[in-house]
Amino acid sequence: MQLDLTSDATNVAVARNALAKLAREVGARVDDVKIAVSEAVGNAVVHAYRGGASGTIRVTGRYQRGRLLVTVADDGMGMTPNPGNPGLRVGIPLITKLCDDVRFTSSEKGTVVSMSFATGVAGGGA
Repeated sequence: MQLDLTSDATNVAVARNALAKLAREVGARVDDVKIAVSEAVGNAVVHAYRGGASGTIRVTGRYQRGRLLVTVADDGMGMTPNPGNPGLRVGIPLITKLCDDVRFTSSEKGTVVSMSFATGVAGGGA
């Protein structure tokens, strides 16, 4: 599954709902997936695009070897301090707590959050 979304706050719910459906299908912890995806997409909307800039947030989800693998990638400015909106500073710690594994990759070309969740599906998958 792949979604290419504009960097608009309304797309947080679009991503959350799409990944929740996939999580249900493969037996992942739906609430954990929903919260982690919401935080990752929300962070991209708020922090990746500043000063009226816009861009694309790509959200992917796939089942692989007993795991739901989710990535949230933006083409924004990377993980740099945002003095104009420092946020609550709970998004990254929350994502880290909810995922079985998470990795953050950032450069001036954007940020990628790669998340992994255990599933209840054995063998094949979605």
